[in-house]
Amino acid sequence: MSDREWILLNPGPANTSREVREALVTPDLCHREPEFFEVMRDCRERLVRLAEGGHGFAAVLFTGSGTAAVEAAVCSALPADGGLLVVDNGVYGDRLLRIARAHGIPTRALSYDVTTAARPDDVRAALRAEPQLTHVAVVHHETTTGVLNPVAEIVRAAAAEGRRVLVDAMSSLFGEPLDVRQDGIDFVMASANKCLQGVPGISFVLARRSALDALRGRPPRSVYLDLANHYVTQEQDNTPFTPAVQVLHAMRQALKELEKEGVRERIARYAENARVLRRGMTALGFEILVPEGARSSVLTTFKLQPGIAYDPLHDAMKRRGYIIYAGQGDIRKYAFRVSNMGTLTPAVMHGVVEAFASSLAELRAAGAGR
Repeated sequence: MSDREWILLNPGPANTSREVREALVTPDLCHREPEFFEVMRDCRERLVRLAEGGHGFAAVLFTGSGTAAVEAAVCSALPADGGLLVVDNGVYGDRLLRIARAHGIPTRALSYDVTTAARPDDVRAALRAEPQLTHVAVVHHETTTGVLNPVAEIVRAAAAEGRRVLVDAMSSLFGEPLDVRQDGIDFVMASANKCLQGVPGISFVLARRSALDALRGRPPRSVYLDLANHYVTQEQDNTPFTPAVQVLHAMRQALKELEKEGVRERIARYAENARVLRRGMTALGFEILVPEGARSSVLTTFKLQPGIAYDPLHDAMKRRGYIIYAGQGDIRKYAFRVSNMGTLTPAVMHGVVEAFASSLAELRAAGAGR
């Protein structure tokens, strides 16, 4: 079964094209040769171009999961006398808090229920109450439940108070509309294996060059995750450490494919994927956990039906070639997640719904859903 091709309904790593996977099989290459630096520079330039960052932005690459880029941005962006307001309505908002606290950065959490989108007025009030908070960090798409936070409005509120914003766009960049150039945004963090449709191993920070330049000379809180050091060396076609050479080749292919499809077209495909999925699943009797106005177009959390437990449902779907995703923490007991990122199409999502219908029938017939 190891060579079976699964339909991945988890929020990354997502299904990729054959060409992306084949790009991994490249001749062995030293990471300090010009042939590699050409690949790295190409990836950085394509990222900025596709994100519509313009000349005022740069992409800084890290070998590591998405959390590496998030931690690099947080621990590098905050000055010694700075403080961070963290919008927390899920696992990844909580991770932002844990990262900041691990580096001794003063934090204030603005907490919500995991199905509730953040409110810009709350951000404004918190910043007015605590002038020592110099930055705001917010997760654009919180994959704990599929909540989409109103980033544009939050950034506007922060910018009006003279604060700078870090946006964790891990599972939204190239999958949901996001204006990275909006006044107030300094850093946007994402990775290759989500809506970019590359393979795991590379994460990146899209950053305003003025914000990157302001980091120079500041004592780093981390050696490996020092954003300023990576930026300076990558601008010189160099790297401080050994990057994932093969993964960057795959990332370049994924970027070429995104350029060919078009960012707006990919966002529209994901939205149609979600529409097909949600319409089909509600017809099967599934309820969506997140209220309609707060949902992303990338992931949906469905409530488990009475008498159907997650593990048997997961296994029934897996037998049909589909990998669904458990809820995180206590949510696992009453809900599960279905993502529709990656190379999936509306036709594939019709197949997903049919597989759920078949799985439900099987579990009810066997009485094995408990």
